[in-house]
Amino acid sequence: MKVILISHISISDVITLLTPTCNFRCSYCFFRPMGCRSYTPSKVADVIIDVMAESDTDTVLIAGGEPTLQSDLPELTEILHRNDLRVILSTNGTRRDVIERCALDEVHVDLKALDDEKHRRLTGSSNREVLRCIEALASSDDFLLEVATVFIPGIVDVDEIEDIASFLSPLNVSYRITGYMEYGNELGAPRPGPELIMEAAEVSRKYLDHVTTSLDFRRHKPRKRIITDLR
Repeated sequence: MKVILISHISISDVITLLTPTCNFRCSYCFFRPMGCRSYTPSKVADVIIDVMAESDTDTVLIAGGEPTLQSDLPELTEILHRNDLRVILSTNGTRRDVIERCALDEVHVDLKALDDEKHRRLTGSSNREVLRCIEALASSDDFLLEVATVFIPGIVDVDEIEDIASFLSPLNVSYRITGYMEYGNELGAPRPGPELIMEAAEVSRKYLDHVTTSLDFRRHKPRKRIITDLR
């Protein structure tokens, strides 16, 4: 039977579906799964479609964890698309084969660092496949691609952000810089002030036309409702 492992669904200005597993071990991850239940793609889609009917949004963000670890994710996205939902996938970019089989309107790839040593320090894994994925997806006409990086003072700082922007420059993609926030981890990095985030954005704009930051707008409103059991 085809199944997808679900943590929960959060409803705010978008419908966010979160999956509980990941193939990275990020030292600053703040995601805490609320559950670990398996459902068929059609069941998950039915719940999301019902939520759409009673809410003010037609946008679904699939995130985690790492949602591409769910082998039946492409089937879920196909059902959602057939029902006129806008589907966004947030991914670490390690499973391009799954991404390319999904029906998507946007793909957000989280690039932790361009420097492979820093990437290994932050995630426990190399960024080689992530970089290849970004380069491949940038040429797609099927969806919009956004690359995002968390600004971590002393680790992923202005110089590293500039290197990432330079890498992205030939690809003509959108780039988003988010300020690091400590969530009880042992990374030992401070939260960057607005002036540092703005400096990183200005440096990035030397290479890219579309640069936003976590200072520009709140991507999602506070959650209104949480669904942990889809029965």
